[in-house]
Amino acid sequence: MTRTSQVLLLLSLLALAPLPVLSEEKPDIQPPADARWRTVLKDQVKAAKNCDLAEVLTYSELKIGEEIAISGKISCIDGRQYDYSRPRPHQNFEFRLCEPSVC
Repeated sequence: MTRTSQVLLLLSLLALAPLPVLSEEKPDIQPPADARWRTVLKDQVKAAKNCDLAEVLTYSELKIGEEIAISGKISCIDGRQYDYSRPRPHQNFEFRLCEPSVC
């Protein structure tokens, strides 16, 4: 199994695991100290899916060697939801529409 396959498998497993909810409306739950990823996520989902980010529903980090992979779920202002993942900090986020029967 290649390293890329391993990373994708781990990200898939993380997407299926129950994760804590992060929301702008819940001040008791703090996002990671380095929130640059959130700005990048917002810009990329707008460009890729024409989605105005409403909130980050779930967030997860997975350390793979020296790299940190990010994955989770977001919602758009219009009600759509997407799973997102980024295997490495220098790569673009990938977005998958969250269908009710899948997510």
